[in-house]
Amino acid sequence: MKVRWGEAAGALLTFLVFVALPIAAQYFIPTQILEQFSATGLNVQTLAREIATIGIIISVIALAKAFVERTSITYLILNISSNIVSLAFALLVVGVGNISSLGYSSFNLKQGKVTTEILLDLRVFIYLTIGVVAVSVLQTIARFREARAEAKHTPPN
Repeated sequence: MKVRWGEAAGALLTFLVFVALPIAAQYFIPTQILEQFSATGLNVQTLAREIATIGIIISVIALAKAFVERTSITYLILNISSNIVSLAFALLVVGVGNISSLGYSSFNLKQGKVTTEILLDLRVFIYLTIGVVAVSVLQTIARFREARAEAKHTPPN
């Protein structure tokens, strides 16, 4: 088994950015700002935990891809699952912490007797992301078939 160290390093970097950074960042945000976010309905701790969870999944998939041959069906499955998890991450970010909102979020800001409701309709970005992920999956399948075809025509060492 040949390890691709570049992909393993990428998995480590992914872990640092999507797991360690959100968890550490929530401890450096002042309490007043956290309270303001909570007043609007956005729980920063929950959002950080969800990002970290998805980050762990992405990191594990990326690390597993570093150990698997590119011509194996396992690599294809890992690559497609990586694309699907990236779609879930996009849903989380565009939905501002609520994946099920599918890009339609609302916030209530209260100042004294005045309440302001902010509606964010970012569903067009979700549709674009779904399209990009679908094309990426097709591209992954095409690369897999190409790698398989090259492996058949290349004599073993």
